Amino acid sequence: MNAEFALVTGATGFIGRWLVKLLALRGINVRAGIHNTSHAETIHPTDGVEPIDIDILDRQSLGDAMESIDAVYHFAALVDTKAPKDDLFRVNVEGTRNVWHCAAERGVKAALYCSSTAVYGLLAKDHQPVSEKIRPKAIEPYGRSKLLGETVASEIADKWGLHTVIIRPVAVFGPGEHSPFGNQVRQAVFSKLLLAAGFQNRRFSFVHVEDVAEAAMHLISAPGSDGQAYNIAVDRPILFEEAFQSYLRALKQSRRPLTRVKLLAQLSKWVHELPGLSHRLSRYDGHRSAFNIWQPGFDMTYSSRKLLSTSFRFKWNRFEDVLLSCINE
Repeated sequence: MNAEFALVTGATGFIGRWLVKLLALRGINVRAGIHNTSHAETIHPTDGVEPIDIDILDRQSLGDAMESIDAVYHFAALVDTKAPKDDLFRVNVEGTRNVWHCAAERGVKAALYCSSTAVYGLLAKDHQPVSEKIRPKAIEPYGRSKLLGETVASEIADKWGLHTVIIRPVAVFGPGEHSPFGNQVRQAVFSKLLLAAGFQNRRFSFVHVEDVAEAAMHLISAPGSDGQAYNIAVDRPILFEEAFQSYLRALKQSRRPLTRVKLLAQLSKWVHELPGLSHRLSRYDGHRSAFNIWQPGFDMTYSSRKLLSTSFRFKWNRFEDVLLSCINE
């Protein structure tokens, strides 16, 4: 499919901003869907990019935005996992339903839905990479809302014959990340020890935001992608110990002074060399002086074999380079 005009919902979001920029660089005319106009300045003025005010809960604004559009990239979502369940389902399920209905009615050629690996729940008890062959089993409201979003998009796509692709990114790193947990980590980096008790000898999956945007553009027109879901994760999960060493090296290479951060990182390294101390701090500190970066599911890994079979290749394979892109933003 050759798309000359694309609509990106959530265009001011973490991934959406990158996608708008990369689509424009490919010579594609982009309607950048903005819900909160106070964030409009995050979209850099570029030839071929038209910021447009839309609300995915309002079919009229969606229908108007899709006039003469070839492809829709749906990235607008409520990503705060602590948000009320009703809000999560209204935005992530009903909003998605509206997007696919409008796309079908307006004759859009293809649509891509950005889901999440949260749809799998906590399925990797044997620590084997989770592939798309595993049936998703979301266990918390955010994951369930994204999984139901996949369902409504697929049902409408089947009914109307709308070419539809689903992507499931893992933990996404990159400059400008502003999820609630990302903000917590960023704040902790400047003021606390970073701990991950129980994470030693475990691997986790990651991906850079630019690779997510590139994968979306690649998959929406890849042969055989219609009706398919793809994990978006670097094909080599990284050990926590490796990741921490990458973090220390990235700090040394940083163009910024970051004296306090470097000191805290070194202290964190010493604490992790004493597992008993790391566990005790994680359990009893209460985030006063230490921040536990481990969360349920963080030691799960995901297979990207299906994505790689489409000839897609990751640009950001080295975790150290990923961290440098964040530190030097």
